[in-house]
Amino acid sequence: MAANREWTKYENSRGYDVTCCEGEHVSLSELTDDPGVDNRYLRNKNIPFYPQSVLFRVSEVCHVTEESGVWGIFDDGGFQIPHHDEYDKENFLWWSLSVTKEDIADAEENFLEKLFPDGWGYNQWPFLEKFTTSPAFQSKSRYGNFRFTFRLRKLLSLYATQFCYNSAPVFRVLDTKIYKKEIMYSVLVHPRHIKYYRQYPRLPINSDDVCGYFQGNMLWRCQAPSACLGHRLVVDKEESTVHARPLKNKKYYVWDHVAVALYMEPGWVLEVDREQLYSSVSVCEVTKRNLLREPDHALSEHKASEVLEDIAIYYDLD
Repeated sequence: MAANREWTKYENSRGYDVTCCEGEHVSLSELTDDPGVDNRYLRNKNIPFYPQSVLFRVSEVCHVTEESGVWGIFDDGGFQIPHHDEYDKENFLWWSLSVTKEDIADAEENFLEKLFPDGWGYNQWPFLEKFTTSPAFQSKSRYGNFRFTFRLRKLLSLYATQFCYNSAPVFRVLDTKIYKKEIMYSVLVHPRHIKYYRQYPRLPINSDDVCGYFQGNMLWRCQAPSACLGHRLVVDKEESTVHARPLKNKKYYVWDHVAVALYMEPGWVLEVDREQLYSSVSVCEVTKRNLLREPDHALSEHKASEVLEDIAIYYDLD
């Protein structure tokens, strides 16, 4: 497969270099061996042993935006692609997986079941939280102070009702994108009557692939949960336990995550009742290195809370 794999290199709208493979979710091991991928973090040697291929079953997704974006969403009564598409030529509304502490605990149990089929020792303590430290698991965001969180099943129901003639939308493998330290696996969701994307394979329904979908859950087999490894995974076969041993020197590596792209034509609005919008939005801290575009800028959490209060007053929301 690698011999026939085509990689496209370009600079995205934010000025970052991207290496992209369309129609395939390329695993970390394949990326490491692929001669078409030139990434020094992937080539890092002596990476400490860490939990790999950890299966997460995620039922929630989130969309993060800045101050102008959150006002626009409430003005529109829902979500749409930007009015001015000089930043993004694709008709996609982007969502990220919202991984909860319960999701991490469930993934840890699945990892232990695979490692110790006969059961693990009584001295087993939580360990996965020491490794799930990449931006994919953080409450902070690079994209703004306002996070909308929805159950994926609910979001898909709204999408199907409004754009799919009440039929189930289609899930497809969109691409694998590689940035400097980031691997993004994109999943495309589109109405069944949209035929533009027939060349992209259907998303699997099982959990053996990098990413899949089953009964309202995104199935993500995370391969690199730490952008910066500060622990080594130690397996004690005699005690049937594992633990995270702190490292003296941290090791930088790539991290991976999943993004869901809802197909949206210009003018389409994924309508959500404003009361529901308000109950789904929360304030989050913006990371020091962020992807905000001028004139928007990072707000303090106090200021962001005041923005939501102003929205509630303006639209008479509880």
